[in-house]
Amino acid sequence: MALPSRRTFNNFLIIGILVFIALINLPTYLRSKVAEYDMAQQQEQMQDGVITLIPSDAAVQALQFPNFTLTEGSPWQTDIALDVSPTELAGRWMNLSGTEIDADMYDKLKPNLRSPATLVVDLGQDVEPLRLTYYQLPQFWLMQNAENRWLAVSVDPNYLFPLANQN
Repeated sequence: MALPSRRTFNNFLIIGILVFIALINLPTYLRSKVAEYDMAQQQEQMQDGVITLIPSDAAVQALQFPNFTLTEGSPWQTDIALDVSPTELAGRWMNLSGTEIDADMYDKLKPNLRSPATLVVDLGQDVEPLRLTYYQLPQFWLMQNAENRWLAVSVDPNYLFPLANQN
């Protein structure tokens, strides 16, 4: 069997070095692509200052409010009587979005914030649940989302809490 010529050997050596350099740079390239994708996701969530309460890709198992719990199933279940179906109410909370409140505005609102409530979003056994704080103010709801950013949501209290025993 004939040995490859010097020129062929050099070509293999050059190609091998190029492949080695490409493999060394591959993790950096992949990290930059993932970062671009994450940035695009964040920009999509924050169009015109509107942000979501719960990430759209979260696999929510339960929503635990101070007075009742919504549990994921087909359909969703609850432990109290509601004016709407538990599935509809869960959809309202999981798709809730509002205007982002910056730090200066939050500092101005802080003296009026009384009696906070907590929504616990259960994401399953292997994931730490999200604890989202919210306040009911006269004109709107102030809520802290999963990214610890504050959002203002202007909806009727009955939209978020359609409890059957309310007047």
